[in-house]
Amino acid sequence: MKTQNNENHILTDFSVFKWMSFIPGETSIDDLSVMHFHGKIDTIIPEHFFSPTYILQIVTSGSVNVSINNKEYEISPNSGYFIAPNFLLKRITQPLGYVDLYVISLSRKFVQEIMMNVKQSEIMHIYAHPVWTMSEKKTQRVIHYCELLREVIDDKNREAAKQLVHSLFIYLAGDYNGLPSTQIQTPLTREEEITGNFLALVDEHCEQQHSLDWYASKLCLSTRHVANTVKQTLDMTASSCIEHALIQRAKSLLSTSTMSIQEIADRLGFQNQSHFGTFFKRHEGISPAAFRKK
Repeated sequence: MKTQNNENHILTDFSVFKWMSFIPGETSIDDLSVMHFHGKIDTIIPEHFFSPTYILQIVTSGSVNVSINNKEYEISPNSGYFIAPNFLLKRITQPLGYVDLYVISLSRKFVQEIMMNVKQSEIMHIYAHPVWTMSEKKTQRVIHYCELLREVIDDKNREAAKQLVHSLFIYLAGDYNGLPSTQIQTPLTREEEITGNFLALVDEHCEQQHSLDWYASKLCLSTRHVANTVKQTLDMTASSCIEHALIQRAKSLLSTSTMSIQEIADRLGFQNQSHFGTFFKRHEGISPAAFRKK
């Protein structure tokens, strides 16, 4: 069984997962999923990927070379990384060996429920330090968390899953927030700080705010400065980041909701259905109606 996501250029072969459990979400993105993966890394990490969710990965064997927001990291056994929605993840080209890892993916809604409110300062901490290491003993305990979470999800106990994930985050916080100085990455540059704040704003407001001018105003910076900074940091335009977030939301709503296309256009802040259709077709090559039928 294989599924293709053209937007993120990823081909996932589910046979490489030893197991996978999930709680369906209100859109095409699962509310919560946990999985145990063993295979070649190119089947789970694409060449170019904007995360639609919060993702935690723990590597237990093998190594993973990735770029997160255009910074390169080597993730070895007993280490992991955590990324937030709209972070840019790339797989670095290399001989692709086999890796064993555990993955937890959480929707924005699920994270907001367990954390009440994810602040921009917390997003910036993830932006600055997405990768950390643990002792082998602690890694084994995290694996036990994942195995237990699988059982709780299979029992369809969402409330228990929330408590378990929240506990896992607290358990990891000692390593994540108190990294030894030898593991802390170079402090954020001003450009990286601006880009991180921009991505957090896009994730929160993209459904109603499409103009780069609005985001620049919220950041108290000129539009040109924000555009140049994001381009320099991510090697893509700020407008593309906004449009990408919109397309993600549009595809999710078209795939799983019963909303009409007009209602989706209104929800996503488009002037009318025609403008939404033109925007969608420019990015996906087909109309919203055709995408929904497919």
